[in-house]
Amino acid sequence: MKVSGDARLNLYAWLLVPGFLGHALQIASEDELWEAASRARYWHTPGWHLALPEAMPYAILLGLYAAVIGLAFQRSRPWMGAVLALFVLHYLSWPFRIRNHMSHMLFSALAVGGVWLLGRRSIKTDRLAVDGLALVLVITYAFAALHKTNTYFLSVDPALSSAVDGLTTFFIYGDLGSQPPRWAIAVATYGTVAIEALAPILAWRVRRLRVPMVLVLLAFHFPHVAVMNVADYPMIASMSYVALFSPAHFRLVLRHARRPNRWNVTGAALGVAAQLWFMPYWGGLMAFGLLVCALWGWAAGSMLRAELGRPLAQGARPAPVR
Repeated sequence: MKVSGDARLNLYAWLLVPGFLGHALQIASEDELWEAASRARYWHTPGWHLALPEAMPYAILLGLYAAVIGLAFQRSRPWMGAVLALFVLHYLSWPFRIRNHMSHMLFSALAVGGVWLLGRRSIKTDRLAVDGLALVLVITYAFAALHKTNTYFLSVDPALSSAVDGLTTFFIYGDLGSQPPRWAIAVATYGTVAIEALAPILAWRVRRLRVPMVLVLLAFHFPHVAVMNVADYPMIASMSYVALFSPAHFRLVLRHARRPNRWNVTGAALGVAAQLWFMPYWGGLMAFGLLVCALWGWAAGSMLRAELGRPLAQGARPAPVR
């Protein structure tokens, strides 16, 4: 039996599939497990993996992805338990650097899965799982903003600031110019901190700002996907955006997302076209970015359709959506 009847959590379970695909592509492309240097690093990196058979961390990763696919098709307690158990083992046994997105994925899955496994199926249980997922997301972004409040990130020197360096790369590969203007540098530098600190909490707690702030977050992450070869974390973070919506508001958006219409089809097409225009080369995560931008475009079109294009019967008053 399915552990949840909440559409937000059901979609989160489905989105785990592309989210973990991005995770697997990222660690494969960065760790280059097939290279001799990586195999040497395996034995020189301190960790519990040294006490395990060499093939076990890779077997755990494959088993984890199989469990994620199983959970997407059958959202039951056994599959959820398998995902959590295998992800904890993956987190503790992976021989190389544990990335920030792995911590976010772990605590997000624990927030949902822990409630699913310990609680009975009910509206209250679903609400606790959704609130936990949203809280993990807000905290992750808040600490990302706090981490950037330093003289290096806030500098306008491309050699010091990753924001300016990434923005310059975005301008170059998008044929927008070889040097971003000063206003764009200011937006990229200070806007990054402001967006990460404020957009998630505003989307979660202020109904009228929910869709605008989610769209801001998608636009904020687009350069990361398009030119910075980090499509994995933006996809993983966006899985949790479902928790920023109320049940009624999410059902309204989902009604427009389930069937193709000119809004979501146009959004998906624009997302893919933008990725093709900006991407600097073909690679695993760059190609994965096409899928990410298509999903985001479809979602953005559906949200805009729900917010701007709702037809009303003559004389009818719109029902409030909270």
